[in-house]
Amino acid sequence: MTLPVLKVEIDFATGASFGFPFILDSASYGILDTNILADGPSDIVDITDQVRKVSTRRGRNRILSNFEAGTATVVINDPNGDFNPQNTTSPYAGKLLPLRKIRIYAEVTVGATTYDVPMFAGYINSFDTSFYQGVTSDTIVTLQCTDAFRLLANVSTNSPAIPGATAGQLSGARIETLLAFGDFPDSMQEIFPGQSTMQVDPGGNRSLLQAIQTVEQSEFGGFFTSKAGKLIFFDRNEISQRADIPPREYSDESPLPANTYPYQSVDFAFDDQLVLNDVSVQIIGGTAQIVNKDTYPALVTDSTNTYFYKSATRTGLLMQTDAEALNQALTLIAARKDAELRIDSMTLNLNADISEANTFANVSMDIYTLINVRKTTSGTAPDNIIEKELFVQGVQHDVTPGNWKITLYTAEPIIQAFILDSTNQGLLAMMDPPNTNTLSY
Repeated sequence: MTLPVLKVEIDFATGASFGFPFILDSASYGILDTNILADGPSDIVDITDQVRKVSTRRGRNRILSNFEAGTATVVINDPNGDFNPQNTTSPYAGKLLPLRKIRIYAEVTVGATTYDVPMFAGYINSFDTSFYQGVTSDTIVTLQCTDAFRLLANVSTNSPAIPGATAGQLSGARIETLLAFGDFPDSMQEIFPGQSTMQVDPGGNRSLLQAIQTVEQSEFGGFFTSKAGKLIFFDRNEISQRADIPPREYSDESPLPANTYPYQSVDFAFDDQLVLNDVSVQIIGGTAQIVNKDTYPALVTDSTNTYFYKSATRTGLLMQTDAEALNQALTLIAARKDAELRIDSMTLNLNADISEANTFANVSMDIYTLINVRKTTSGTAPDNIIEKELFVQGVQHDVTPGNWKITLYTAEPIIQAFILDSTNQGLLAMMDPPNTNTLSY
């Protein structure tokens, strides 16, 4: 088993875009559909040989929380002081500025083909130098990095309303309008159209990221930064469809069944953290839509009697009708009224004896990848098998020389939509399990 080759590159060019800018009349950088529009040529430096350690983290911990800014920490050897901003003889003199771009990826070889698999693309917040005694000893520089969410959080929308954010816009179009307000490059976006129409933008003093996350919650979608640095918005239809894709199978069985892959460990939890049985969802200017044992006793009473009150409130949302707010509250209750054994995370060890294809798939894991995890416990089959179908909600890489660990943070899909003609999501009135799929809004 050969580990992937870790690669780290810094682009000292200005602008938010990753990739090689389009330059007219250039044989290398004038290729349509390959090069991108940017405000200057790339100035890329490969620092792989100096890297001692890399840790990256993207995603969220809880399915109902907002996605957080992705982060990376890169520790490098700097014996010549090249990354000291005060070193005027450094080859990077004048370039060591905050928010320069950084790209971290893995070179993975499968057979005769080598693939570049992105792990993180973001911006360097700081160059932190640790000086040791004397001037001849190695100096360690730590690059603290954050993805595009940091750029959005730095933009204030202190405005009566965002221009063009009119009533009736689908959520995807609203997010595109907000990103245009922040001059975020079109080449760095992948925005799905949305299912819900929005009210006019309410304005106010908030960050651009906060404004977008309000739209995300209103749609009941997902907004995050991809491992390649793009801003991604999945509407709830796309999330529902992704729950219908055949999952990648993981198990600790021995021998492993066909088309099933090993993991190092899983982290189980059984508690009340995700239980909800008293939910209020309210749009701006609307009436709070409350789902609890008083308003929907047949749906909620058993949960309240078992777990007492577990309340959650969503306010200030931008859907246009109270009916849609009620649908969101009902969806939350249906998914979270009962406590269930869950898998919070799964650890993959690339040092294990696994195939090249398996290594490639593990390194390629991203947010909203669907996986199926089986764990064998003590007891008698089949009751000793715990099996969960999960969305990846966060990905963490920890890489040092000779070691590579991946942690996947997981959660069950919150929308198990009924999809016509689907063998997985088109099941009604099944007895085992009961009511497998449900109609969703």
